[in-house]
Amino acid sequence: MPAHTLIVSGYQATPPKDQEHAELKVFLAFQFTGAIGLLAVLITALFAPKVYRHFTWLNFCITWLIYCISYTLLAFSGQQTRPEPPAYPLCLTQASLVYSAPVLVAMSTFSLVLQLFFTLSSALRPPPKDSVAPRATLRNAFLLLAPYVLWLGFIIAILVIGTKNPRSVARAGGLVYCVIKTGAPGNATAISVAAILLCMVVLDVYIGAVLYKNWRALRGSDRPGKIPFSLILRVAIFSFFCVVGIGCSFVFLSEVSFFAGNTLIALMPLIAFLVFGTQRDILKVWLFWRR
Repeated sequence: MPAHTLIVSGYQATPPKDQEHAELKVFLAFQFTGAIGLLAVLITALFAPKVYRHFTWLNFCITWLIYCISYTLLAFSGQQTRPEPPAYPLCLTQASLVYSAPVLVAMSTFSLVLQLFFTLSSALRPPPKDSVAPRATLRNAFLLLAPYVLWLGFIIAILVIGTKNPRSVARAGGLVYCVIKTGAPGNATAISVAAILLCMVVLDVYIGAVLYKNWRALRGSDRPGKIPFSLILRVAIFSFFCVVGIGCSFVFLSEVSFFAGNTLIALMPLIAFLVFGTQRDILKVWLFWRR
């Protein structure tokens, strides 16, 4: 989620230095907290024998970790708060990642919703056995690779834009991350993320309607395609947060408050962790002393 905006501006007036540093600490605290939580969840899902997750769920966590790294690259480099501008190669690299990361996480979240849709469809109308393997292979390849293909496409395009306009590559107001001070990258990211999230919301509503109509049949089904209701609910909740968070970020970053927009950007990984990292089987692994 995403973003989110997921979009960056860099056009606002620069606040006083003390305020800049205080706002930066809030931004980094949320980003690092979310990243640490998601990393813990990912490691638990990969190595705990009693925790199983579909690869789209694991991929969702990985993309949000990439998102966090993208927005904190200056902090890792030690060039976040120095008086001189960050090195151009580093700043251009972060700008390309910052504009691309929202697309990556939006697409990985959409892939998670798509997987729920496919599983639900299989539970209601099992496909012929001879068509399962080829279709499943193509479907899984799309769910896994589509977020990264789109992400890499954005990275390459924005690197080209930044290389052709080196003077537009700069650290944004508030010292948070580097941006490209032309409208094209931000607009492309905004349109792409909005389109993906619109499709995701439509699919969420459709899944909810199908579940409502077929709840009794699904509840009593012993098919392998059976979906835990808690997972569907968590995906729906996170989808809602994505849409609200991204919408508010658009408004804040463009018109109202650069700090408020950046805070929403930093909160999204933490929300992802709280929504998906508090499932019962994961908590049981972490709270091992209560067994």
